[in-house]
Amino acid sequence: MNMHLPLKLGRPTGVEMNALTEGARVEGNLSCKGDLRLDGQAHGDVTTDGRLVVGAQGVIKGGARGKNVHVYGKIEGNIEASESILLSATAKVIGDISAPKLVVEEGAQLTGKCTMQALRGVYAGDAHAKTA
Repeated sequence: MNMHLPLKLGRPTGVEMNALTEGARVEGNLSCKGDLRLDGQAHGDVTTDGRLVVGAQGVIKGGARGKNVHVYGKIEGNIEASESILLSATAKVIGDISAPKLVVEEGAQLTGKCTMQALRGVYAGDAHAKTA
């Protein structure tokens, strides 16, 4: 089962915020536009074109993809972020992670490989890179 979250919470910036609250469980892939806060359980891949926040009680058993991925809970699967990944002190990740930027707080647990690639056109060694 593939699911597109319909819940939209207004934010002053105009960015859509979706939520899967604690106690909720999704079986199958989940995708949404805008940001997603996941405090429940998702058994399948979770994809958003914005920020993905996995709360302290949140669990993903599958892949996680987003622009920025912040993990406070548990992910059993690979994480891909186009901009950054934050693993908080309470994060538990079993899987590979890939992002241009990575922040790991003391206490975070990662069992897997980490791949970091520079953002396109912003490689530190490229003296001619444009950062428009």
